[in-house]
Amino acid sequence: MTEGRHCQVHLLDDRRLELLVQPKLLARELLDLVASHFNLKEKEYFGITFIDDTGQQNWLQLDHRVLDHDLPKKPGPTILHFAVRFYIESISFLKDKTTVELFFLNAKACVHK
Repeated sequence: MTEGRHCQVHLLDDRRLELLVQPKLLARELLDLVASHFNLKEKEYFGITFIDDTGQQNWLQLDHRVLDHDLPKKPGPTILHFAVRFYIESISFLKDKTTVELFFLNAKACVHK
């Protein structure tokens, strides 16, 4: 079971998940796994990004395998970021307090950058 690629997913609350991503793992399954760490119910607003070799931010396509993406070829674990992908008009439309908190943490990180 050592086949795969080491990845580190940076979460919005500054935690990091160390994972060995297997070749058949879909990006949707990875997002489900990450969302489960927050007990997140409204995961349709979120996604996972990576920075490619040219410095551009790319979103993992949920219906593709994680390792089929053009991930950077640097040595060490591949760095992925859990982030808000789709914004809404007002956070008052959100149903779950966890989703509101993650939207806040994403906004805070964007302002910090």
